[in-house]
Amino acid sequence: MMSRTATSLLWVLVAFTAIVLQATTMKAQTTISNETLVTTTFVVNETSVTASCKKGGCTASSPMLQSIAVTCPAATGKTCTLHLELQAKVATSFPGPKGNAGAGPAAFYQFSVDGAPPTPGPTDAKGNYLFGKSVSTAAEGNKAGLFSRQNYPASVVATVTNTSSSNHTIDVNLVCQAENQETGCAAQGGWATLRVDVFEP
Repeated sequence: MMSRTATSLLWVLVAFTAIVLQATTMKAQTTISNETLVTTTFVVNETSVTASCKKGGCTASSPMLQSIAVTCPAATGKTCTLHLELQAKVATSFPGPKGNAGAGPAAFYQFSVDGAPPTPGPTDAKGNYLFGKSVSTAAEGNKAGLFSRQNYPASVVATVTNTSSSNHTIDVNLVCQAENQETGCAAQGGWATLRVDVFEP
């Protein structure tokens, strides 16, 4: 049997662990409320985009859309919140002489607002929004050369601050990353739409 001291220490440890886990969970979540929608911008692109490379472990990137300019109507020093909602059809594959072996690539949308990753996101430190990992919807070398495109949506939030200008620029890239050292990667996207909502506090 455990002594009273050991039991007390165990409960203290359990309580401490719960507090740490709660703090970690709360830190990972951001809530933005009481904002007013001021403008909406729609972007439609029917052009196909391909990001590909043929060396093992390589990464390739290509612009998904042309740069998009939006305006934050707030005063200098004030902020706006942008909500980016992307809908696109993307096929992923692993080109190269060993293209029919191994795991499919990882695939991302890379978001950039004023040249920096959107905050609070969710993206990684490079602005990457992962939508597929070890997935292949087509292998290069199929007789018809067809890609089976899947719909991969993304939703990202960014806070911008007006400094010398109230104009802000949004860029979206399509990125693939080879998951092994034997094959490259390819991601082909198209029929993309982007909705940008601008909110003010």
